[in-house]
Amino acid sequence: MTRNIYLGIDIGGSWLKGMAVEWDGNKPFHSLPQLMKALPVVKVRSRLAVDATSDDFIGALNELFNRLLQEGDCVRGIGISTAGIVDYHGTRLLTASKHLQVLLEQGWMDYLQNSFGVNVTVINDAEAASIGAASLGYLSGNKIIGVMPVGTGVGFSVSRNGRRWTPNFSLPLLGCIYSSDGYYDNLCSASSLAALDDEGNLCNIFTKSEHEVSREKYIKNLAGAISTAHIIYGVDKILVGGGLADALTSVDFPLAKLLMAELKKESLLTSSRVEVELIPEGNLLPLIGSVLLAMGEEKAQSLRYQREYTDFGTEKPYAETLCLDELSSTDLIRLLWQAEQEAGLNLEMSVSHIATVVEKLSAKLADGGRLIYVGAGTSGRLAAIDTVEIACTFGFPREKVLTFIAGGIADAAIDIETRFEEDASSVPDLLYANLSEKDVVVGISASGSAYYVQSALGFARSVGAYSVLIQEEFAESLSFCDTVIALRSGNEVLAGSTRMKAGTATKKVLNFLSTSVMVRMGKVHGCYMTDLECINEKLIKRAESVLKVLFNLDQEEAYRALKQNRYNLSQTIHSLKGNM
Repeated sequence: MTRNIYLGIDIGGSWLKGMAVEWDGNKPFHSLPQLMKALPVVKVRSRLAVDATSDDFIGALNELFNRLLQEGDCVRGIGISTAGIVDYHGTRLLTASKHLQVLLEQGWMDYLQNSFGVNVTVINDAEAASIGAASLGYLSGNKIIGVMPVGTGVGFSVSRNGRRWTPNFSLPLLGCIYSSDGYYDNLCSASSLAALDDEGNLCNIFTKSEHEVSREKYIKNLAGAISTAHIIYGVDKILVGGGLADALTSVDFPLAKLLMAELKKESLLTSSRVEVELIPEGNLLPLIGSVLLAMGEEKAQSLRYQREYTDFGTEKPYAETLCLDELSSTDLIRLLWQAEQEAGLNLEMSVSHIATVVEKLSAKLADGGRLIYVGAGTSGRLAAIDTVEIACTFGFPREKVLTFIAGGIADAAIDIETRFEEDASSVPDLLYANLSEKDVVVGISASGSAYYVQSALGFARSVGAYSVLIQEEFAESLSFCDTVIALRSGNEVLAGSTRMKAGTATKKVLNFLSTSVMVRMGKVHGCYMTDLECINEKLIKRAESVLKVLFNLDQEEAYRALKQNRYNLSQTIHSLKGNM
């Protein structure tokens, strides 16, 4: 019987580890990580060294496949994790340490694609571990969490409120930071520590008395790396994984407790201290992450919808004979004003579709789901504005509304995409967020062509989440999403500049969606926002005004009630209702 197999491969300097997972779509996607924990991990020598060749590594891959696969297996996708910096599209390694230099060559990737004819996606091992950690529930909540796999060196990945954080389009390279004693990669290397034992056994280092001095020095070094990460990246919590976590979990060594004690000795300038936790899944995390990545990418690719550039209505001019550069300023502004009015009026034809989405979205949020916006360029930035303002306007939990922007969130407000980010997949981002069937993904792409958006919707649909596309043109149905909201904004006065009419219409649709959903969620009484956050003087005055209207209070009474409830408007309203 043919098995549909997804392969996860973790490439290390010494070992090549693999996992084969059978999935035909019948099992719920969210149940797979727990099932993977019970699956066997195959381990072979990677044959990587400074003088290794592509053929050496391909030989190791073949040995791994011979042990992983059965005759007749159908490989549907391959996810690969490795140390080093990977390009944003997940197609190749950009930099690697000396003993992994052969991975910079294209030969082994070509071999995999030619042998299996499937999508092969590469990801940094710390990011793969973070995806694995997210799938097991370790990255939940409105927190900044660092995942630190410790093995031969120190990997590091940061999740900010369920979104991966990559400043300057790169990893936070904690292991490459240099202190007076050396690089953290060397100071915190679990492999180097294990080499101090006659048997090369890391567990002996942490259980035998003769290694006490080395053990204490190592814990101080690791605490130093954690302290640095806390200060530089602002992390609230660090999850230690990798081979170090595997070994210490097996002997029940209280590393997290000792690290926390060491960190308390330091005089930090930050207002809080970082929490440390050991992840028992350790080396299994990057394999789980790689398999989930292979599955997600395969589903997204299978639903991809490609159109010819000539079919894009967003690229056609408002009027071909129009010469903007010959108009007076008054005529130019009048023309732009007229066009913007059209963008709003044409939305009337989409009201029923927007209302349908509001009802489904409200039900999903009430059931514990999240609203997740996905966009590239202007679309993503408009969504980010809505995301930020929902929390302070309606007091809605920040972890329940997220925005993902092509290129990452770190510099999205000030940088435009310059590296084909719109054409990359958003599946890794959504895996970081641990997308589930409870969630709603709203993708925004005026042309409908951005693969970053399409891949999000296709993946969302494959895991059972409700998926909505906001685009310019009306479409009855599309394979990669459940519902389409048409902007119908028409051709742009400046051909192709969808930050204009399409952007105006997009902002209106987002306003309609989020405001209506918050009304449905009970965040509004009459025409007043009753759960707003009192985070500045203006909002405190607004809250007082709401209390005056709702409870017929004077200014002083409203202020006193608000102050008694620590400027929490919702709590104040409940308190006043209870006293009526």
